[in-house]
Order: sequence, then C-alpha cells, then structure tokens
Amino acid sequence: MQRQQQLKTAQDYLDAADREFENANALAATENLRAAMIHTLKTVAAKNGWDYDGDDLYPVAEKVAKMDEQVGEILLSSYAAAEGYPEKVHYGYFVWEDGDSHRMLRVVREFISEVQRLTE
Repeated sequence: MQRQQQLKTAQDYLDAADREFENANALAATENLRAAMIHTLKTVAAKNGWDYDGDDLYPVAEKVAKMDEQVGEILLSSYAAAEGYPEKVHYGYFVWEDGDSHRMLRVVREFISEVQRLTE
C-alpha cells in the first residue's frame, strides 16, 4: 500500500506539471517536475537506508545508476538536465518552444520509471 501511495504522489506532481504547462506557467511546471524526481529519489533512499544531503540527491541517483550500466549514464544525464529546469526558466536560459513541455515531461517520466524499475 505504501508503494502505491508513493507512486501516486510522484504521479500527482507530474499531473500538476502538465496542468502548469497547459496554463503556460513554465516555472511552476518545472518545479513540479523537480518535486516528482526528488520525491522518487527520497523514497528510494529511505527504502534502502541511503544517506543524502538535503535536496542534493545526485549521490542517490548515482547509486541507482550503478544498478544497470546500460541505462546508468542516461539516467544520470536526464537527472542532471531535469534537476536544473527551474533555474533555467527562472533565469531566462530556457526559451519556450512548442513541444518543450512534452519533452520535459517525457524525460522526467522515463527517469522515474527507470528509478522505480531498478529499485523494486
């Protein structure tokens, strides 16, 4: 039951991001994408007893990536890209184009799916 609730929470963040993209609020959308990733990684860290420092969850992502060398590099690069989305939007480095929201959502969904698959 707890796993279902954790999956639902991550999905709720993704749904919120989707709504914010539809409302053309890229900053709120990318913050929700980051929250979905953070929630997923914190859940995995707690389940495995892994330490992390605040919201710096790259070490947790690294541990997950080591579980499968084939997807490890892709997983880490997608984490690094998506983790920085809000700053890019906030500081104007992100220029909105058609399809960006779908790309961002896809990257985060795939990241979460791989993390969950590798840590079940």
